[in-house]
Amino acid sequence: MPRWSSRATNPVRARRSLPAGPTWQGALAAGLLALAFYAYTLQPSLAWGDGTRLQREAVTGQSFILAEMVPLAIAPDPLPFNRLGVAAWDHPLYVMVTHTLVRLLPALDRLWLVNFFSALCGAGAVGLVYALVAEETGRPAAAAIAAASLAVAHTFWFHAVTPEVYTLWALLLLLALAAWQRFEATGRAGWLVAAGLAWGLGAANHLLALLAVSALGLYAALTYLAPPAPRAQPDGRALARQLGFVSVGFGLGFLPYVIQFVRLLRLLPLSQVLGPVVGTTFLANLLALTPAKFVASLAVGAVLHLAQFGPLGLALGWLGLGLRRRLARKALAGYSVYGLFALLYHVSDQFAFYLTAYVFLALALGLMTDACLARLTASGRAAALAVLAAGIVALPWLYAAAPSWARAAGYGDELLAIPQIGTGVRDGLTYYVNPNKRGDYGAWAFGQATLAALPPNALVLAEWYTDTDEYFVLRYFTAVEALRPDLTLEGWPTEDPFLFDNALAVARVRAATAARPVYLASLAERYYGVAALQADYCLTPEHSLYRVYPRGLEPAGARCLP
Repeated sequence: MPRWSSRATNPVRARRSLPAGPTWQGALAAGLLALAFYAYTLQPSLAWGDGTRLQREAVTGQSFILAEMVPLAIAPDPLPFNRLGVAAWDHPLYVMVTHTLVRLLPALDRLWLVNFFSALCGAGAVGLVYALVAEETGRPAAAAIAAASLAVAHTFWFHAVTPEVYTLWALLLLLALAAWQRFEATGRAGWLVAAGLAWGLGAANHLLALLAVSALGLYAALTYLAPPAPRAQPDGRALARQLGFVSVGFGLGFLPYVIQFVRLLRLLPLSQVLGPVVGTTFLANLLALTPAKFVASLAVGAVLHLAQFGPLGLALGWLGLGLRRRLARKALAGYSVYGLFALLYHVSDQFAFYLTAYVFLALALGLMTDACLARLTASGRAAALAVLAAGIVALPWLYAAAPSWARAAGYGDELLAIPQIGTGVRDGLTYYVNPNKRGDYGAWAFGQATLAALPPNALVLAEWYTDTDEYFVLRYFTAVEALRPDLTLEGWPTEDPFLFDNALAVARVRAATAARPVYLASLAERYYGVAALQADYCLTPEHSLYRVYPRGLEPAGARCLP
């Protein structure tokens, strides 16, 4: 967002700054250290759930829903990415980049490579946090604390070592912010074009980027209301020119999305191209929000924040949002908009939507660290930095120990509403609470073992929305690795999961059990009508799934579930 007036009427306030060389050398060092950390803790192979979906899309260059449509349903053009969608759950830029990497580097394991791209983007974002704080404060120690705090923050670390789109979004967001900062320091319009370009690329990666418009509006209000008074009046012509430069850059960056949108409109009606109306889920949850649910959401959000930065880091971050610095006001605007959205957006992976807010909070943490260090003596600064560093180092240890503590106290996956995989083959608490994924081949082992054990011509019902993990893991092996062509995996990917009629599953089971083995991925009543099935069928655990036998035909010793 441009300043409200020209350089002549509103000169940029002088600030301490490091020479450009040391700042970017420090940023590079921070990024490389983060990359080494993420590479060491990287998910080595297949992930679970939505991550598996993204791995499949990166390997194939196709959105999973469009890929599941039979050839007669659509007749795409012969150019690359002809089945890459632009719905809210699609991420065109991410798929284009990762698929290109997979094609260009065939010697590398493609699943590892897709995961490593998340690490690369995450490390770049950590380096940019260092650069932004160092340039703003002139204090490398404060910049290092900010960068390290973000690097080990639970949600950011988790997404930096698994296949996800959020670290790419964070990198592009920070690139836009860095270019904006350079514009304010130099007045050169080219930096506004660069900021718009990074922002547009961010929107082509994830539509979450469009929320930045609200953050920019809030920042403009905060800037206008900030002292000193009297406030300079906006220079309309300068503002229009600056917005024009940003718009040009945004348009160029958003081109991948626009091109895919136009291509798909030739094949499908608008409603199918976009999927459900963007924001429908958010608005539905907002309308259903009660005071009790809002308080509960606040409590969960506070716990999530505490898990990212610890009590001291969180306090510094929140206090830093109130500092009278341009970067602090930008952080406050971004944190407010993205934090509020995450607070109100009640979906199964709600924790991930806080990630953008944490990026802004890390910047504020660095600014507040600088403000505190400036008031201390040399020995006091050394002691404060030691305390902050100890808190950062302690977080990975806490993440690793927390699942064991929870189980020792009698809590399991249900504590965090983590879905069970099949009959219970995953330690969900460890997977989601400890971001360290080094040596974790659990999803790969589940898929391989299950497919090897299933009898010939089996039918597996795994509705893609409720049994995301089972569907996408098994579908990766059948669709991408071409294993078990005799097996049918029914996930109803083109059916709206919110309007799904479980009579479809019940009818499919009744029609198939006489001719082939039938399995359910879970006992979800909402999607499989388990209560109706149990009147005539015995449901029993088998090969990590639930086998459906007609009553009286189950094998001797089978334990029919009540």
